[in-house]
Amino acid sequence: MLAGVIALQSPVHAKMYRWVGKDGRIFYSDRIPPSQSRLERNVLNEQGRVVEVVRAAKTQEQIALEKRLKILRTEQEKIIVRQKSNDKVLLSTFRNVDDLRLTLNGKLLAVDAQKRVYEKTVEILRENLDSARKRAAHAERSGKKVPVAVLKQIDKIENNIKTTQLNINKVLEKRKGIETKFDKEIERFLFLTTSNKANAKKVSDKMAELKAADTLGLYHCKDEKDCQLAREEATQFVILNSTTGINFNTETLVMGNDPIKETGISLSVSRSKRENNKVSIFLDVRCHNSTIGTELCQGQKVDMIRRSFKPYIETALKK
Repeated sequence: MLAGVIALQSPVHAKMYRWVGKDGRIFYSDRIPPSQSRLERNVLNEQGRVVEVVRAAKTQEQIALEKRLKILRTEQEKIIVRQKSNDKVLLSTFRNVDDLRLTLNGKLLAVDAQKRVYEKTVEILRENLDSARKRAAHAERSGKKVPVAVLKQIDKIENNIKTTQLNINKVLEKRKGIETKFDKEIERFLFLTTSNKANAKKVSDKMAELKAADTLGLYHCKDEKDCQLAREEATQFVILNSTTGINFNTETLVMGNDPIKETGISLSVSRSKRENNKVSIFLDVRCHNSTIGTELCQGQKVDMIRRSFKPYIETALKK
């Protein structure tokens, strides 16, 4: 006999329900106790066959996550549309890779010119610093106290040198950023132009989808088996990168607890169907409801967590 079966005293034609309690016991009854009303249940006909399935009531956490996933999907669409627009501009602006490289060289020349200006400034400042230090040394050799004005001048020049050096470093970072951007532009241009016109749109769409996946933290499943394995790896990713424990774990949803500390990070992953009926695994990141938490979720640390999600799963599945 099944555990937990409730005896029925009602007529045979009465509606009957079957459900599994939180403790795993199976129940049959023509009435649902209030304490069990939020659980999933089957409606049975007179022959005991399932004629309807009443899904479990969603928790507040699930409802909140669904809202966040809706926002993520909206962001995904924005990224895809923006990427497609960039592809269109790329193809309409440049005729070939040489045009791209010519534009790149022009931007690099402008940055290099700015760098030379800063370097010349540092050279002049060092000469002025050398002159000021000599005056200070001369005063000391003469047994005199170094004038306060000279000391202030030395301090000011040294600060100006540091500031200008920082500006040079920013220019170098800017140059590197320009080169990286154009490398990607060239790579994308080659992808788009080496495909025939019939495939160009498909290539652009695929690259836009990949861009969104990298930015938001998405893994697109190849099939159901791949999705099951990816879900296991995604759970490990949540455990490794979340500062909170997991409070909800099902086949379709793994949700972390809300962050208690301002520096806390809570991760969740959820299966979701795309427009083409394929399945993706979404990564959701939540931070503390505070100014520090908001800055954290908008910062580099969380951005890196999102961007490492898909590569983490792909690498794990290759092993």
